[in-house]
Amino acid sequence: MTFDKRPLDLRSVFDLEPHGPDTFVGESPEYSWGFIYGGLVVAQALWAATKTVDPRYRVHSLHAYFILGGNLREPVRYEVDRVRNGRSFTTRRVVARQSAGAILTLESSFQVDEEGPDTQPTAFPPDIPSPDELKREWDAGTERCDVKMPEDPPRSTCWVRYPEPLGEDPALHACGLAYLSDMNAMSAVHASYPGDTRKEGSTTGASLDHSVWFHRPVRSDEWVLIDMRGHGMIGSRGLATGFVFQADGTHVATIVQEGLLRKVKKKRERK
Repeated sequence: MTFDKRPLDLRSVFDLEPHGPDTFVGESPEYSWGFIYGGLVVAQALWAATKTVDPRYRVHSLHAYFILGGNLREPVRYEVDRVRNGRSFTTRRVVARQSAGAILTLESSFQVDEEGPDTQPTAFPPDIPSPDELKREWDAGTERCDVKMPEDPPRSTCWVRYPEPLGEDPALHACGLAYLSDMNAMSAVHASYPGDTRKEGSTTGASLDHSVWFHRPVRSDEWVLIDMRGHGMIGSRGLATGFVFQADGTHVATIVQEGLLRKVKKKRERK
């Protein structure tokens, strides 16, 4: 895994500028790998959708497709479609565009709080050290601590947190978690690939689609554990699923991502 190994200024990530009816424009920091981090586009698209929804409704799920890599030199235009305003649920569709065309589509659903059972059969994984016991790295501008896990099953587990205070708005913390949710899914896909995919330049990959289910409120500017597992490869596609926990063990979200992973073909030497 390649890390930025440097902090980034993420204070303005959610400062979307209105640009006409239900349309917003966002900027990207300078990611070292040369294109926009997918989690940023997901998070900004969700924030754009949230801005068109009555605050009584909280996001409970999002489903996104990554279409093109985002150009760091261009702002991203988020066009929101108010698909449905219901009594219990509200639905939004967002298309993120740059000059090359759509780079991401996202659909999100919001629900009014209602009383009902609250159970948690999903348990915090055992024997996980705290972030204070682990080496800290910077990744996509966030603090990240990787947890070394057995290679079988394929897995990627890390502590992460959004580096800037996000205040008390739970909707903004959901968007902060959306930013973090793309952090290590592809690592779990890599872990499913046969052979040594961690050797630099041996494979090339990209996220294809991404879903998050938000179960409970979360503070994404505090440490959360993202525990992703790979489920094998079909041709060039791999699937990863995982759970997000607060430090106290509360299961706050579930993530599913499909990724593309191909072995880099060696160039023939000219004689």
